[in-house]
Amino acid sequence: MNFKDYQQKQSYLLPPNFGDFLGESHQAVILSEFIKELNTKELEQSYSNDKGGRSAYHPVMLLSIIIYGYMNSTFSSRQIAKQLKENLAFMYLSGNERPDFRTISRFRKEKGIYLEKLFTAIVEKAQDLGMISFDICSIDGTKIYANASKGKNTTKKDIKERISALIKEAEKIDELEDEIFGDDEDNENKDLKTKEGRQKKKEEIEKAKAEEENRLKLVSSLSPDEDTRINTTDPDSKLMKMKKKDYANGYNIQNITENGIIINSYISTDQNDLKTLIPSMNKMKELLRLPKKLLADKGYSSADNYSFCEENEIDAYIPAFQKPKDLSGYVYDKDNNTYTDKEGKVYRFKQNVVRKKDKKEISSGPRDQSSNVYRMIYENTDEVGKKHYISISFEWQRHTKKQKEKLSTKQGRQIYKHRMHDAEGVFANIKKNLKFTTFNLRGLKGVNTEWLLISIAHNLKKMTHA
Repeated sequence: MNFKDYQQKQSYLLPPNFGDFLGESHQAVILSEFIKELNTKELEQSYSNDKGGRSAYHPVMLLSIIIYGYMNSTFSSRQIAKQLKENLAFMYLSGNERPDFRTISRFRKEKGIYLEKLFTAIVEKAQDLGMISFDICSIDGTKIYANASKGKNTTKKDIKERISALIKEAEKIDELEDEIFGDDEDNENKDLKTKEGRQKKKEEIEKAKAEEENRLKLVSSLSPDEDTRINTTDPDSKLMKMKKKDYANGYNIQNITENGIIINSYISTDQNDLKTLIPSMNKMKELLRLPKKLLADKGYSSADNYSFCEENEIDAYIPAFQKPKDLSGYVYDKDNNTYTDKEGKVYRFKQNVVRKKDKKEISSGPRDQSSNVYRMIYENTDEVGKKHYISISFEWQRHTKKQKEKLSTKQGRQIYKHRMHDAEGVFANIKKNLKFTTFNLRGLKGVNTEWLLISIAHNLKKMTHA
């Protein structure tokens, strides 16, 4: 038999270079070269041990292994630490350093604030490579599970009731200590028959009571309302209907994408997408620039969103979620400010609903078509005294007419097709391929850090495979 030489304890004259084993085209080698091109000076200067003390692991090394972990569905700091001992690519990126999981976890929590600029630098790099141009961008949202149990949702009222029940249980034990058990003592709790058992039970109750009091302090600091439900594990998360139709604590993630690249993200706790477009665009405007065209599904259609896009010179393609009020069957009398339907019913002006600082205010002023009027209400009272109303929004009618005309053209339909594979394809890659469906970090700050990491991982995989 003839075999190649096989030795597990092969000796080398010189120490091996892990990069030689991986090859120039390996994802880890490309990632290392990419990160070296980024400006990480601010991150490095965030350390304050230059005047003495134990030397720290280099932040570029820690950043590299964490990003590579997210690129390969390894999100746990323990699992990343394990890979540093077993995986050649991780060893290469770490320079064969082996920080423990606590160091990795602490870096991710404390240095997350520096990821925003690194993410922006990567987006700008994608622009330099010609992968994005801020021309046709899409916005879309998805729900990601929070690191919080649904059973930890509670209210001040519920906690107070549990504390009250614990106090009563403790009082009952005190009463038992004063009693002399008779022939019926077999009916009593066996654990309470001895002094030692009663003392142990008291201690358990006191511990449970202290935990509930701590929860009460937390919930009270976040909301004065007795019935507001707050999760004591991740107070920033909200109970919402997820994509699988189940209810759980989570976050609504908004992505703005172009050509499969995440340009910007916004994290919301709103159940639906309607109120997320404007803050998403404002954040993008602050960090980068606004797109020329914006594509979105009908979940984003509102007069406010359409007006925002107009004011910021964004050519929006957003189908209306409902048709505007059809006034073709009504005759308007300008002198009397009334609408008359085909049956002769006369609807008289009742009030304007005005938007001021995201709040609706009622105005009984004259008929007004200005942009700050959300809608106008007209009413008719029939013979039996029942009131009927018609609600008219001229801004909504103007915007939806414009969208219908634009999206019904061949060019408009062709432009809108970009949304399907662009926005939805990004979330599909993150959830299905990268297997990221639940946050590991808690709180809005932690969640923002982790979404930046998964966004950087997604973008780098897209850019290095283009």
